[in-house]
Amino acid sequence: MILVFFFASVLLSCLPFLHSATNHNTSIPICPKSFSCQNLEPFSYPFYNANDTKCGLIKVNCTSNGTNLEFRGDSYEVGGKFGPQQCVLVRNRKFEKLVNDKKCEAFTYNFASPFPLLYSSLSTSFTNIYKCTNSTNYAEEMDAYFNQSTYNRYTRCKPYNFYYKSNISDTTVPTHLPPICEIIQLPVNVQFNRTRIPDKTDIFSLLGFEFTVTFNLSSSCDECRNNDGQCDTRDGHFQCLGTKKVAAEKRHRKQKQILGNIPYDRMHAHT
Repeated sequence: MILVFFFASVLLSCLPFLHSATNHNTSIPICPKSFSCQNLEPFSYPFYNANDTKCGLIKVNCTSNGTNLEFRGDSYEVGGKFGPQQCVLVRNRKFEKLVNDKKCEAFTYNFASPFPLLYSSLSTSFTNIYKCTNSTNYAEEMDAYFNQSTYNRYTRCKPYNFYYKSNISDTTVPTHLPPICEIIQLPVNVQFNRTRIPDKTDIFSLLGFEFTVTFNLSSSCDECRNNDGQCDTRDGHFQCLGTKKVAAEKRHRKQKQILGNIPYDRMHAHT
């Protein structure tokens, strides 16, 4: 019995070292709480400076020529940062050119959050556009679903038809969307000026390329950050890495597992 307890105590004393070794590659870096770019309010999580690659979710490049952030694999010029909130004024030059040239490639964009488990990207300048495959098999269903008195239709970008509400500020999502449709979020020009009069039958005249967007952490990520952890996803599930609480729970599970693996007969061999 004494030998068994000695064996168990040795294993338990080694657990901190085993834990450190197995988690060496996922150790949490030391990150600044905030950082500043020229002429802008300070940035904090979920933003991270390009030099601190493991310190956030959205990369910001601060240069003498201006500030850019990377979102959905594209670069956005930052024109303003508003207070402690994670709200920024951005402009996408590639999207701007596509809209001005009325190129169908503009509809390959989608400004919805790419990682809803981690954060949401919200803007009053976004509207929902329904991108539907042009199919004769669903023609009647589409006409009935997207009532012409409520929706406009744009049909010049094959093989898709695009439906959008006449009231672009109405972002309610209908239920039971037809299976050949998907929702994309695009920015609209909410400040129409004299040089650009909107034509609601021409979808390109409604689209904007400079807009404010607020990045809000999901409830899981917010809780993780409050415990000094780093938010991540794996196989479609949320993960909180590096918190002291999570580390303690892992050690506790290992202790129970090791003790549970000691055979019952060995526990009583020396009694």
